Amino acid sequence: MEFLLWAKDLRKIELDNRASIEGLPLQLLIIGLIASLGTAIVVGWISSIEAPRFIGDVIIDPDEIILIDSDGDGQYFEVLEELTIRVLDTADKPVVKATVILEGGSIDNEHHRVHGTTDSNGILRFESVPLRATGDRISVISVSIQGQGIENEYRGELLIFPE
Repeated sequence: MEFLLWAKDLRKIELDNRASIEGLPLQLLIIGLIASLGTAIVVGWISSIEAPRFIGDVIIDPDEIILIDSDGDGQYFEVLEELTIRVLDTADKPVVKATVILEGGSIDNEHHRVHGTTDSNGILRFESVPLRATGDRISVISVSIQGQGIENEYRGELLIFPE
C-alpha cells in the first residue's frame, strides 16, 4: 500500500511543472562556478608568460685603448689593468650570468684566456688583460656576449690604437 501511495505522489510531481524550476538555479550556480574557475586558471596561466628578453646596451670601459711602444721596436705590449663590461637588457635591467668572450689579434691568448660571466649587476671585470700589437695599424678586439634566457647575441668591437 505504501508503494501505491509513493507511486501516486511521484505522478503528481511529474505532472507538476512548478517543481521543475527548483533545480534550475542550482544547475546555473554549478555552471557559473565551473566557468569562473576555468577563467581564473586560464588568466593565471596567461599572466605568467613573460616577454622574451634581449640584450639592449653593452657598456665597455675603457671604450678604446691606446698602446705605447716604449722602446721603439714596433712591438706594442701592455697589460691593461682593468676592463669593465656591463650588460643590460632592453628594459635597462642587468643581464645576470651572461657569458662574455674577448677575441682578436691584440689579446695575447697564449698567456691569458679572456672570458667570463657577469655578476648580479650585469658587470664583468677583467683584470690584467695582456694586449699585444705589431706595427702602427689599428687592432680590433671582438666582444661577443650571450645571456641565459636572452634571445639575441651581442657582437661588438673594442679598438686598439698604437701610438
